[in-house]
Amino acid sequence: MRIGIDSRFAVMKRRGIGNYTLNLIRNLAEIDSANQYILYTDRDDSDRVLPMQANFRVSKLLPSNYPMWEQIILPMQVKKDCVDILHCSGNTAPVLLNKRTKLISTIHDVMYLKDSTEMAESPSLYQRAGRVYRKAIVTRSAKRLAMAITVSKYSKNDIRKHITGLRNEDIRITYEAADACFRTVSKAEAAQKIKNRFKMTGDYIMTLGAVDPRKNTELVIREFINLKKELSIKEKLLIAGVPDWRQTRLFRIARDSNYSDDIAFLDFVSMEELVLLYNAAKVFLYPSLYEGFGIPPLEAMACGVPVITSNTTSIPEVVGDAALLIDPTDGQALRCTLVKLLGDKALREELADRGVRQAHKFSWRKMAEETLKTYEEVYRVH
Repeated sequence: MRIGIDSRFAVMKRRGIGNYTLNLIRNLAEIDSANQYILYTDRDDSDRVLPMQANFRVSKLLPSNYPMWEQIILPMQVKKDCVDILHCSGNTAPVLLNKRTKLISTIHDVMYLKDSTEMAESPSLYQRAGRVYRKAIVTRSAKRLAMAITVSKYSKNDIRKHITGLRNEDIRITYEAADACFRTVSKAEAAQKIKNRFKMTGDYIMTLGAVDPRKNTELVIREFINLKKELSIKEKLLIAGVPDWRQTRLFRIARDSNYSDDIAFLDFVSMEELVLLYNAAKVFLYPSLYEGFGIPPLEAMACGVPVITSNTTSIPEVVGDAALLIDPTDGQALRCTLVKLLGDKALREELADRGVRQAHKFSWRKMAEETLKTYEEVYRVH
């Protein structure tokens, strides 16, 4: 087979879809030397993260304008390259594609197909534009799919609810995983490195933040402030992963409180730094309103930190009994659960042990093996 993979997200500043794409490609390179792979990108692989095996080659296509690249440039090159299978890894895919090429798309979630009463819009213009594009494209490209891949049972059910043309047998589930670098390290050493690198000292509660309302960061900040007022908890709050945080409403809420010195923001952090931040945290808090999978709780558990997260969407499926689950819209539940966990060392240790075991149930290699089986099935049957 000649397999093309949309690899743009793997060479960007990676978050969820980028990590999924890169781990898929790297693990395919380890397990498959028989098939030919073309990795389509819109920029140079400046960090040299893509595999260099003999059966893999990178094809940079320009211009990099997102809709033009995906809907015009990519289909033209795929036809020229005589690709048998095209795998688009980030929800959207070409609407028009030559008949010879079988199309597979990973649809991580369908939050962009939900009404604004279900899923509040992000204040970010870039994210709102992306939502409009995905809403316009995904249902159209789904008509051309030989197979859809998704990342949880919850997402499969949600896809079938919102994309009526896809049958149960048209969707495969391949679970994501925490990267191998997420592991337990010496908490004392991690804390020292955090102190040296970020000037952060003392116990802290960690969350991964975003201006997107779906991540629920504003609720975390407000309830942390309430706990400071009511119980004078000694822990600080660390919010990582918020670009340009000084220009955000989140920062203004923290700044205008009496506890701004106890709330720290970090921009995008490297994976190495994230491992340290998880390991040194007392608790990881992740009350997301919607996830197609939910890698951050799994990363935190792999690092041996106790987790409080949401009882909604895919998250219970991922964390099992290894985290404390709350209604992410209930601020009082968040406060009570956080106070309980902060005050119970034995419970923290129990959850940390359970979390490491739960995280080890998921594997990027297994995900790649199941994806390769999907390629073979589509090539053989369709």
